Amino acid sequence: WSPLLTQTLSDVTGRILGHLQDPKCEGASWNRRGLVIGHVQSGKTANYTGVIARAADAGYKLIVVIAGIHNNLRKQTQQRIDEAFIGRSSDPDTKRMPIGVGLQADYPNPATLTNIRDDFNENTAAKSGWKINDFSKPIILVIKKNVSTLDALYKWLHRLNANGSNQISDVPMLLIDDEA
Repeated sequence: WSPLLTQTLSDVTGRILGHLQDPKCEGASWNRRGLVIGHVQSGKTANYTGVIARAADAGYKLIVVIAGIHNNLRKQTQQRIDEAFIGRSSDPDTKRMPIGVGLQADYPNPATLTNIRDDFNENTAAKSGWKINDFSKPIILVIKKNVSTLDALYKWLHRLNANGSNQISDVPMLLIDDEA
């Protein structure tokens, strides 16, 4: 990308991040919403991928991207997130080969429980046995917007990550609905 485009994206994502809650601020209200509207192929995915990277740097631990209702849209979004944020291919056939930002030396690859073939589900999550706070780096999920996936995510969050009051504490979350 040109330096001007890169700087513009940096400026815009910085302004958006400025509207989010500081994840290190205790006792703050965590109910923030925003909306990005744009034409087809206008840079919306690049915009929210930049926001994801900045939010992770700021301390957000769980990032969920809801990528529509169809497998092909979720796969396409997963591939874009792999390249622009995760830094590894999530294609099981490529053995997690470094791609995109992951080609930089010592890139701190975020964790994910989704890949280009598999949406989030209870079996995958249960097999991992992970809790969000087990990770020193952010965890990102690219999921479809359907009842079974959303229900599986809710159950995983509740079962493994909620405390006695059914609250998930110390886990700043960024949720992006790409098909709002």
